[in-house]
Amino acid sequence: MLTINSRRSDRVYLDFPIQGIGTDIDGSSFDEEGRTIAISRNGAVIVLNRKLVGGQELTIRCLGTNREAKVRVVGLIGGRGSEFVYGTMLLEPSMNLWNVKFPRLTGAEKPLARMLLLCSGCSGRQVVHLDEIEIQVFDATQRIQRFCKSCSAMTSWNQESKGTLRAPLSQGDAHTSKRKSQTLHPSSVHGKREHNRIKTNMSACIRQSGFSEEIVISEDLSRGGLCFRSPKRYLEGSEIDIAVPYSTGSGNIFVHARVIRVEKIGDQFKHGAAYVTAVGNSLGYEGSPGVRTPCHLN
Repeated sequence: MLTINSRRSDRVYLDFPIQGIGTDIDGSSFDEEGRTIAISRNGAVIVLNRKLVGGQELTIRCLGTNREAKVRVVGLIGGRGSEFVYGTMLLEPSMNLWNVKFPRLTGAEKPLARMLLLCSGCSGRQVVHLDEIEIQVFDATQRIQRFCKSCSAMTSWNQESKGTLRAPLSQGDAHTSKRKSQTLHPSSVHGKREHNRIKTNMSACIRQSGFSEEIVISEDLSRGGLCFRSPKRYLEGSEIDIAVPYSTGSGNIFVHARVIRVEKIGDQFKHGAAYVTAVGNSLGYEGSPGVRTPCHLN
């Protein structure tokens, strides 16, 4: 397991086409296309058809931004067939290889949700931490109004479409969801809790080591966790990774959580999950449902 003691930015699970340039473990030079699985301010999980060694340096060119930067290979995470998955760290994170603005994390953040959004004015990408009002507005309209520093104005922010984000090396699952607008009423915010809850009807994605991903509906959200229903029973005390809101093909941010309550309702199970304040999330290889070797990157 590759572990770094503190996480300084969110990680976005995003399929970016890249060009990898360097020398493989056999000493052969290469310049070939690959892709990312997850990106952060300081690094990325990448897929290349080359065997590399931990500690070596290579150049990554982001084909979506036409920017390139030197990275260091932290180590091998997993792979399948001729594809190898590596954790990498940017040697100069300030370069912003991905053209995505990441908020700096201090360890005290407890946003209701995290999303990668696109400014309709300048097409700038930014990881946005949403509060109770913003998440309800996004749930109802699929966009929010925010001040954009680049535009120097209030602009509309939404998620990018699948076609602009995905690389041709992989295909997303054709998951669809129905979203329902919810209005905040006193009855929808439950008192006598450390964190107030807001009723929602949002798609969420659950990942658990050794199992396939599952798309579920989140019934309520708080800054401390969420409730969701599933035909599958997750054991109390088990650890999962959750992305909410979740959109197939867009940049999604997974948060580590622990199942703390399970209740059978009809033919489904209602689960309560609490977010875990820990060192990052596990970065699973999306192309291999059975491969979930964790790599904690800043």
